[in-house]
Amino acid sequence: MTREQSKWAHTNSLSLKLLIATWAVSSFATLVLTAGQLILDYQKDFDKLQNNFSIIKNSYLDSMAEHLWSYDTRLLEIQLDGLSRLQGVSYLKLVADNKTIYETGVTDPAEESHRSFEILHKNTNEVLGTLDVELDVRNLREKYFHEAIWIFIRQAAKTMIVVFCLYFIFNRIVVVHIKRIVEHLTSDERTRGELKLDRPHSEVKDELDILVDSINKFKQELLEANQQLEQLNQALEHKVMNRTRELTTKNQSLEKAMLQIKRMQATLVAQEKLASLGSLTASVAHEIRNPLNFVLNFSELLSESEDGEELREISRVILKHSQRIDQIVRSMQILSGYDSDILEPTDVNEVVKKAYQQTIANRALGSAYIPPKVNYRLADSVQAQTYSASLMRALSNIIDNSIHALEKKVLTEKNFDPELTISTAVRGDNVEISIRDNGIGIPSILGEKVFDPFLTTKAPGEGAGLGLTVAFNIAQKHGGTLKYTSEFGQWTEFVMALPMVHERLHP
Repeated sequence: MTREQSKWAHTNSLSLKLLIATWAVSSFATLVLTAGQLILDYQKDFDKLQNNFSIIKNSYLDSMAEHLWSYDTRLLEIQLDGLSRLQGVSYLKLVADNKTIYETGVTDPAEESHRSFEILHKNTNEVLGTLDVELDVRNLREKYFHEAIWIFIRQAAKTMIVVFCLYFIFNRIVVVHIKRIVEHLTSDERTRGELKLDRPHSEVKDELDILVDSINKFKQELLEANQQLEQLNQALEHKVMNRTRELTTKNQSLEKAMLQIKRMQATLVAQEKLASLGSLTASVAHEIRNPLNFVLNFSELLSESEDGEELREISRVILKHSQRIDQIVRSMQILSGYDSDILEPTDVNEVVKKAYQQTIANRALGSAYIPPKVNYRLADSVQAQTYSASLMRALSNIIDNSIHALEKKVLTEKNFDPELTISTAVRGDNVEISIRDNGIGIPSILGEKVFDPFLTTKAPGEGAGLGLTVAFNIAQKHGGTLKYTSEFGQWTEFVMALPMVHERLHP
């Protein structure tokens, strides 16, 4: 064995594992078998000691009773001396007439092998004395304890010798060759030759020979595969270069096309902005013209009329349509971004209540329908940073739409019981405000278009179609959302979610 092989044999973990495993298995087997044999031998000798009690009871007690009855102390002592020489008897004591007649050995009160025998007269069963006998179990235990120690020492020495022999044999036959295989596999591929092991060859190949042949075959196949891979890589590089040139040409064409598209888009956006601006201007002019015509016409009537009742009615109509013009102008201001409202801590429940009261007051002023009751389901102490005036306007617009939906259903269904429910709840970091009615609902075909400006399902003169648009923009102004769900003909629910705490959002 070379110096490197010797070093490998002493530091290799595989050999160390074999050494530990063999020693552990051998030691365990030796321990179990030796302990079992010692236990059997000890039990056998212990039973022999216990047999002395039977011998004493069956062979000695009757004759002792005769000697005690006849007061033949000489024969009694001879019999007791013979009894004390029985193997394993460590203590003997005879008591008669409350006197110790005979005692020999050393007593151990804690010893478990102790027996007292009453000496009875054969005919009268009269108690003539008591014989105490103790067996030397302690000596028996010490004997087997020392014997077990020596057996374990001998077996451990034998096991270590066998284990070390197996250790060096395993290193010489297996580990050294495994190291040669590992060194060959981890060496530079360019310096590798064919793998060969420094070991005697035979006609019959073992596992190591089969492993070496497999490695050499794998190396050859790997070399051929690498050559094929190199050829494929070269072909692939050539294809990539050609495709890159093609893509470069196409990208240049696409860039030119994109520039043309961007120019066309800019032109279309400008045209669309002009068209939207014209449409918005026409819509605003139309919405303002209608109430303005009412104001102008009734103002002329106001100057010609002298009837007090008629004057009050004309004044009411002028006020109503003036308020409508003011509402349209205010809504346009909000849509355009003009708003002087400030962000401040707000009691959301109070804003909700004030929004409902303001809506009812405005409808009463115009002699419109007012629902008989409202159901409040408000959470406890809901505080949030809001633009309170804008929020009240948004909620008032939604509540007014809900009341309008209830009014339409009241007119079409006789036994209809209108319900308007306003609730607040805290969901994580947001406060949700829900407004639900059981009115006519919203057709599903409208979808999210209900938030578009000037879209309305009301009759001419009843609304400008800006209420939900303003509410939607105010929700976004708060950094929140406004969504709705509806079943046409059954119910509608709008839910506005607002952050409770946030940085000031610029309108």
